[in-house]
Amino acid sequence: MQKSRRSNRGVSLITLALVMGIFVALPLGLLVFEIHRAELARQQLRAVCESAALGAAATLAGSDIQDALEAQTNAMSAALSLFRSNSIIGCPLNNAYMAQSLNTIPPVRSGSLYVQFLDPNNNMQVVTIGDPRGKVVKVTGTFTLVPSFGAYLHIGAVPICSAASGGVPTLDVVLCFDLSGSIDDQTPVTFVRRQWDPTNSKIAYNITSARAGSPAGTNANGKLYDVLGPPSTGSRTNAVFPQWLSSSNQSDHRYALSFSEDGAANGLRGSPNAGSPPGNCPPGNASVGDLYTYTDLVTNIDGNAVFGGISSNGFDFPDIATVTEAARGNLENSTVFNASKANLTLTNITPKVGYKAEYIRLAALQLHPISEAQQAADAFLNIINTNTDAHFGFVAFANDTGTSPTSTVTQSNIDATYSSGGQGQFPMPQVKLNQTPATTNYDTIKALLPKTGANTATNIGDALNEAVLQFNTTSTRKGSKKAIILFTDGQPTVGGPLNSDPWANARAAAVVAKGKGIPVYTIGLAQNPEIVPSETAILNDTNSSPSAGGIAAIAGNGGQFYIVTNTNNLRFTFENVARHLSQLVR
Repeated sequence: MQKSRRSNRGVSLITLALVMGIFVALPLGLLVFEIHRAELARQQLRAVCESAALGAAATLAGSDIQDALEAQTNAMSAALSLFRSNSIIGCPLNNAYMAQSLNTIPPVRSGSLYVQFLDPNNNMQVVTIGDPRGKVVKVTGTFTLVPSFGAYLHIGAVPICSAASGGVPTLDVVLCFDLSGSIDDQTPVTFVRRQWDPTNSKIAYNITSARAGSPAGTNANGKLYDVLGPPSTGSRTNAVFPQWLSSSNQSDHRYALSFSEDGAANGLRGSPNAGSPPGNCPPGNASVGDLYTYTDLVTNIDGNAVFGGISSNGFDFPDIATVTEAARGNLENSTVFNASKANLTLTNITPKVGYKAEYIRLAALQLHPISEAQQAADAFLNIINTNTDAHFGFVAFANDTGTSPTSTVTQSNIDATYSSGGQGQFPMPQVKLNQTPATTNYDTIKALLPKTGANTATNIGDALNEAVLQFNTTSTRKGSKKAIILFTDGQPTVGGPLNSDPWANARAAAVVAKGKGIPVYTIGLAQNPEIVPSETAILNDTNSSPSAGGIAAIAGNGGQFYIVTNTNNLRFTFENVARHLSQLVR
């Protein structure tokens, strides 16, 4: 009897164990399995999201698209494409779609992707698609997991979420922009001899004869460089203020341009006796010299080599005479118009306020190659700003550099020998890097670029030195990639502050950049074939000798040299540099 009771007890224990195994241990084991399976799915989803985020950031950084909305849309497409190319616990994501909100739940065994753009300079705040401040791509992926033993455990489909972010590169870059006199040498201009015609008792506006060596019978109009025939370094004479009309009398020009009436008639000569701008006609029958003498240099505001007339914003410029008087300021009102005696010739012109301003506006549109350089630099800023988390610095340079965004240089409007022409303040801005998150300087520099103009000589060393000085611990961001972009259309012609020799000065600045680990990307615009050898010698990226090499090579650290022989390629070259920088700092 005792043995039977023990047998019954054993059977009960076995039965209880079986019951526990079936109804407790097995479900618990299956639950643990499902938990581990869900965690594996979550880890895989995390990896897929990281891949999508990095791919989107790389697409954004490597793009040459300037429109933020288009660039970000392409980044989103790249993220979705990468997301779809993966799978979660064996389930392909090829049917995944772009969700419209974080609350979207995709169908079972499928996924969705939600993309946001964040502003790294504002505590990672979410911005709307198309906002250029969105430099960080955040992707949130959702996958609807179906448990393997869901029916047995009474567990339905479970949405699993994961998120990852990919930031575009952090870049601190300074653009050095050449404003030396030759930067407007391709501007269409006319040299006018404005003088009193005693026979007809009115002002005559004769186009000066071209310099000696030009084809017979040609006049002094067309591209400024072609008219003056300067050396390969270009002309210091400018199409608009400050004009520096006597600069072609310097030793670096082949043809004399002075304000005296003596000397052989082998070049253009300005005359002080024909009514100094903005003055009036000379008294009596004062001579203005021979056929090579001119009194005014004006821009052909219609863009043609021979001015043919233009009307704009209610202002008529039917001939070069009207352009001349507008540039002098003699068409602003009837009083000055009549006092200048221009009214005796321009009988179909009604003076009114704004003539000079409209001439200046139209002339600015015809200044070449500076207008192409400004547009190319603007495109560079746009691409870098769209594709990277960028802070910008800017150094405009000519004979020297400025110290602030509002810096100017004082120059004679016409020439130092034309005192009645007055003086003006001409922009020579420098915008310094700032590590404050919201102070990128992007808008500031874009606004300043169109206001810059040609002025005097070329001090590359000073510009580079100022750019290097901007890279200090109080102005640059920790961990950022640093770079200097140097654009010039010539070669160093002025020394200081590192060396009195212009070329040695530029190379010394490149040595300083190398010591700071800052690459210098050099863009040399060659307006004529003769300047290519000298530009290559000072800007190249192949000879790193501190005493005889090129700036890009001396500075090292990956800097490159670009030679541009056609202004139409300037924009492409700047964009190429922007793409290279974006990819380099990924």
